Amino acid sequence: MSQPDHNDLPATAPIDGLDVERLDSLRDLDPGDTTYLDRAIANFQVNSAAAVDAVREAAEAGDVATVKARSHKIAGSALNLGVPRAGEAARAVEIAADSGSVEPALPLLDEFEAAMAEGRELLLTYQATYAG
Repeated sequence: MSQPDHNDLPATAPIDGLDVERLDSLRDLDPGDTTYLDRAIANFQVNSAAAVDAVREAAEAGDVATVKARSHKIAGSALNLGVPRAGEAARAVEIAADSGSVEPALPLLDEFEAAMAEGRELLLTYQATYAG
């Protein structure tokens, strides 16, 4: 991504499904340089897809510990990046696995996958608001 030519980027207009205030605060950590946020978004693109696959495989294998750990980690990433639906979907899977069984998590996996995919798209939409 190319960096903006100016230090003060304006507040981003609302984008349904994103906490743009959170994202703007991450974007503006180093005024004029979005490297940190760009790296975080790129990591989420890869890690959220990998987490969905890992959680689904672990759930199908009955591996409660992996379901809890991977869904917990990606929930934190999603919420940190201002993608609440993805974060809450991951949290729901984690909480369901707290029962000690993957069974309660299984019906939540499609929503988890859809929310993560939506989150990836929304973050790219946000990124396009400042990328030159």
